[in-house]
Amino acid sequence: MQRVSLITWTAFLFALIVPAVSAQTSYPFLFGIYPCGLQRGTSTQVTLYGLHNYHGAYRVLIEGTGVTGEVVVPQEGWSQDASKAVNEIALKITAAPDAPLGVREIRVVTPRGVSSVGYLVIGDEPEVVEKEPNNAREQAQEITLPITVNGRIQQGEDLDVYRFTAQAGEEITFAVLCARLQDKIHDLQQHADPLLTLRDSTGRELASNDDYYRADPLLHYRFEKAGDYFLEIRDVSYAGNPYWIYRLTATRRPFVTALLPMSAQPGTAVEVQTVGFNLGGSPNARLEIPAGAPMGEQWVQLKTASGTTNPVPVLVTDMPTRTTAAAPPMDAPEALAVPSSVSARLSRPGEKHRYKFQAAKGQMFTFEVLARRFDSRIDSTLTLRNAQGQEIASNDDALGPDSRIDWIAPDAGEYLLDVQDLHQRGGENFVYLLTARQAGPDFTLRSDDDKMKLAPGSHGVWYIGVDRRFGFNSEVKVEVKGLPPGVTAHPLTIPPNVGQGCLILSCAPDAKIDTGLVEVIGKATVPGPDGQPVTLTRRATPQSEIYVPGGGRHMQNVNTQAVAVTEPSDIVVKLSTTSLTLDPGGTARVEVTIERKPGFTRPVTLDVYLRHLGAVYGNPLPPGVTLDEGASKTLLGENETQGHIVLRANPDAPPVTNLPLAVLGQVSINFVVKVSYSGPPLLLTVNRKM
Repeated sequence: MQRVSLITWTAFLFALIVPAVSAQTSYPFLFGIYPCGLQRGTSTQVTLYGLHNYHGAYRVLIEGTGVTGEVVVPQEGWSQDASKAVNEIALKITAAPDAPLGVREIRVVTPRGVSSVGYLVIGDEPEVVEKEPNNAREQAQEITLPITVNGRIQQGEDLDVYRFTAQAGEEITFAVLCARLQDKIHDLQQHADPLLTLRDSTGRELASNDDYYRADPLLHYRFEKAGDYFLEIRDVSYAGNPYWIYRLTATRRPFVTALLPMSAQPGTAVEVQTVGFNLGGSPNARLEIPAGAPMGEQWVQLKTASGTTNPVPVLVTDMPTRTTAAAPPMDAPEALAVPSSVSARLSRPGEKHRYKFQAAKGQMFTFEVLARRFDSRIDSTLTLRNAQGQEIASNDDALGPDSRIDWIAPDAGEYLLDVQDLHQRGGENFVYLLTARQAGPDFTLRSDDDKMKLAPGSHGVWYIGVDRRFGFNSEVKVEVKGLPPGVTAHPLTIPPNVGQGCLILSCAPDAKIDTGLVEVIGKATVPGPDGQPVTLTRRATPQSEIYVPGGGRHMQNVNTQAVAVTEPSDIVVKLSTTSLTLDPGGTARVEVTIERKPGFTRPVTLDVYLRHLGAVYGNPLPPGVTLDEGASKTLLGENETQGHIVLRANPDAPPVTNLPLAVLGQVSINFVVKVSYSGPPLLLTVNRKM
């Protein structure tokens, strides 16, 4: 299969302790792309930094449209010895003139699998790359505005200094994108906290900023005198890391930091109120969303009297939005229709907004605040109250710092909904979008994890989690779209009352090395409002392993999911049977054979759970069924090939039919890395109690 688990360690130590065999079994880790962006309408060459061998890399996968990438093969070609790890390669990236702006995911594919996620940014300002040494004013790199500088805070006490010329009376905005580019990096244990400082020609500090967009700074300044000035960027703690890559934009254009409303429908042009700089004395701007634009978060530019703005995130939605100019007073709440959405601002510290709505007994609702994911300063809280003001439900963090409440009205009547900042803050950039929808039985899907490596003749597994909402208890049929040739997905139906299933992929023995971006889709049938059946289709959210200090396992949502057909792997897991039947109160045994690649002697551990440091992250066994670890042989020593697992059913275990399970063979490359392989689907049936 595909999975690599690692406990906390630094990338430097990885390079020292991982033996050559890991390059044959681990998918590649991607630590950084530098420079990490380009101006649309241009091409550039970038360097990928990673681990676990990019030798023979052959494809670049980039999220979205309008941007392509290709691997730059070394002039001398790839070495004949693939075991000699190559962890720094060149890529050529090309962005079309109309490529959508903003941040997107990037992966690179090798014969050993597809990499973890990195970031690529598409901008529209001219771009340059940092030139070292530039660690003092005497060494400052000269830049001409407008510009986006691609740089790195490479080591401790690294200070990058840039010199530019400003005219008397002009206003310039300086924005950094750095910490926000590190959320999805697989094993970046420490994250940057950049600090931006502006100085005059004598070195006197004029202004500075630390945290504006989370840990990323933003600085705006009006220059009283013409002359040369210096801009410095460093980590606030004087730390450094070769993978702390940043994009520093300096511009005189209109720069928007917040807008109302924050959403629009496809094919519409909306007048919006903006907050920011160089707006020409008017807060009004025009937001245009082309017909056919995809739903969800998009980066767009606004049109103002002073010109086109920087790219800003907005929500493209099918729901009309109204804007609340003033705070809905607590003693006279604003009516909230369902369905509807409201854009508003917490203008002052301590401000709270209250809305009222009518509900029928048993009516289902979803209320959600969208703020931080669109670069608002708000850490929102939602509180639901009855007409007397008594709290019924509340939520702080549902998706990051943004809040959501799913609720079924116990009685008919009027109810209240409060929105506020968790820390009682407010200001012109504290904008939010509140959505109110009538809900019904529904579900969402999660896929653990986001990539799979499959050798010819082998199998892999993703653990698909079902989050059931509003009484949803139907079965969910899962399928995969976009698989490369030779790869098939075993049918998976997750039964009612079951929260997880094994999605097992199989690779044909004659499949060729290839890859593809895929989508995992779940479908279910529920009664509609009129009682007629309605089919719900939901895309699974891929989740990537992110390791945190102390060895903890954190799952980060990503946008892309990939499957790669690879070269032969170290082991293949084979089972004595592909079907297993349990009687309530009984046991059943499966013999497991490990077919080893010639020369591969390492110990192998068998399992049916997905575990990390003793914690179970994937348990696809149905209710009432467990792994009998005492009766199983799961630890196979060096060169051992035979083991077995025993499953046990409780006397009251409910029946299931042909539920697919995965038997894992896990290899510890060393105390840092563990790789898991899967056997073919094991179809489990639990008989009905007689």
